[in-house]
Amino acid sequence: MEEGTRLVGGLRSLLERAEKGRFSLDPRLEDVHMNVEAALTAELGPTGERLHTGRSRNDQVATDLALYLRSRLADLEGDALRVAGALLDRAEGPEGRQSVPGLTHLQEAQRVHRSQLLQVHASRFLQDASRLAALRVRSQELCPLGSGALAGSSLPLDRSFTAELLGFRRYHPNSLEAVADRDPGAEALFAVSLIGLHISSLAEELVLGSMKGSRAVELDDGFVTTSSLMPHKRNPDLAELLRAESGALLGSLVAYLTVLKALPLSYNRDLQRLKPLLFEGVRRTRASLAVLEPMVRTARFLPPVEAGREPTFSVELVDALVLKGVPFREAHGRVARFLAGDPSYERGRLLTVFPELAPEGWTPPTVQEEPERRISPGGSSWREVLKDRARLRRELRRETARLRSFDVGWRRLRRRLIEAPVEGPSRPTKGF
Repeated sequence: MEEGTRLVGGLRSLLERAEKGRFSLDPRLEDVHMNVEAALTAELGPTGERLHTGRSRNDQVATDLALYLRSRLADLEGDALRVAGALLDRAEGPEGRQSVPGLTHLQEAQRVHRSQLLQVHASRFLQDASRLAALRVRSQELCPLGSGALAGSSLPLDRSFTAELLGFRRYHPNSLEAVADRDPGAEALFAVSLIGLHISSLAEELVLGSMKGSRAVELDDGFVTTSSLMPHKRNPDLAELLRAESGALLGSLVAYLTVLKALPLSYNRDLQRLKPLLFEGVRRTRASLAVLEPMVRTARFLPPVEAGREPTFSVELVDALVLKGVPFREAHGRVARFLAGDPSYERGRLLTVFPELAPEGWTPPTVQEEPERRISPGGSSWREVLKDRARLRRELRRETARLRSFDVGWRRLRRRLIEAPVEGPSRPTKGF
């Protein structure tokens, strides 16, 4: 039997043992690479000692990182798409047409439909998914394997074949860069840190919305706790914990970048410290997204409290004066003085203070009518909200189809590497 075929068979046997929990790493052998080689040598004899031919742990780790990112970025992409889908589903629900206060500086500014708010968050997670997909595609571009410790090999390696076998588009053309480059990990950590910020923003709105004063959101019992002392409490603990996760993610990103700072070429052992930061960032983000999706799906969005309504129609009053020929700044000042005086918005008083509006009998819009006054493209009118939702649905379908296509290819690649018979007497060994 050709030695290359025996090596492949031995590696597959080791993988099967590892998946069944029957392959233990010996710390005396320093790392996973030497453990694998020792296990193969024990099984295959001198043939196992050929495993490391033309390789270095440096190019192997760089290749492992690219394969790890290819897989985990797809997992994160799916998680983000599920959260986006949950938000769009809620935007399409009956609560979506509720007129709620849109805020600036945490103060009531202008009325909008709840759907528009939910669609903002959906758009953010769709952008996250698109960003992850772009990173995933880049991780499939260049194969580091065959770069050796830093300068390649004097052996006649078939790096194009190795790249093809592992699902890369081509081999990395610069061996020094191949073993030193950890930018993909930094970009991945930036992507998950941004996801963490988006999770934190949505979690904050759920926390604020669950305050008794606003009564905008009621989280499901599975996502709240009570007090050890006060039995009436319903604390949004899970949303608060999600809000806090972004700090750990940002810390991992800063720590990762700090390790890379001023590193000389090519490989340095400092790079070993990066893997835990990346792995933990991915793990925490996936866990957060897994909690967020059912939290969104089961939340109850309540009709807003209307008592003591703020004059959020003030811009519409200014615009009505502008349409009558009043300069904007003059109209703005007149409306500001009007609102600073008697807070009554009674129609007769309005038309007395603003006689320009008397011929048409201008009336302040109700809270439900107010968003419909803003007909500009991308504004708060229901027609524009529906247009935006249709755009987001198209994007969700497109990103989901792209991810599904990748999953099919990834499973096919794994089957080929793990299960397919080794063909030909010589080519499989050319990649070593």
